[in-house]
Amino acid sequence: MSATTATPGIVQRLAALLLLLALLALLALGGRLWLEQHRFYQAHIEQLQDRLLRLQRMAALKPQLEQVIADLRADQSNAAQFLPGNAPPLAAAELQQRVKRTVEAAGGELLSAQVLPVVEEGGVLRISIGVGVQCGVSALQGILYALETQQPLLFIDNLELSARLFRPRLPNNESANYTRVQLNAQFEVSGYLPREGG
Repeated sequence: MSATTATPGIVQRLAALLLLLALLALLALGGRLWLEQHRFYQAHIEQLQDRLLRLQRMAALKPQLEQVIADLRADQSNAAQFLPGNAPPLAAAELQQRVKRTVEAAGGELLSAQVLPVVEEGGVLRISIGVGVQCGVSALQGILYALETQQPLLFIDNLELSARLFRPRLPNNESANYTRVQLNAQFEVSGYLPREGG
């Protein structure tokens, strides 16, 4: 065998070896991608199974909750839990007055009170107003506590706060050497009104 005839055989073997190595690298990359995809879908399946279990537990509570709702509807002593008035506009006006009295009693300033659209929820009407209040921290605490602990039942939703530090003016018209926090609070206050015939 001469050197010229051995070279093509070595070149063919090297080419075959390189082709085999490239094929193995491609298979390894494909296997890794498949494994990563499998892990992704497995994690997604586990999340969906957890969600399904939570939803099944909630669905299992449905008959009990429906019974409680039926009992509440049948119990006429719950009338004190609803807003007074027999029409949504009257109930909304009463709710605005109640919020205004509560804010002023706590030392806050009512900036706005806007009636929101009435929403029907399970046989009752949700009467809501959007409220803007300016006050201190303790006053806001008192306002929220007073609104949520009185009868009729009132609910606070979508509370947004912004705070500002300021130096109060002293009686001699000079600035105090301490700061106070002034809050601007925006939230919704809701109560319920029985639907006519409900």
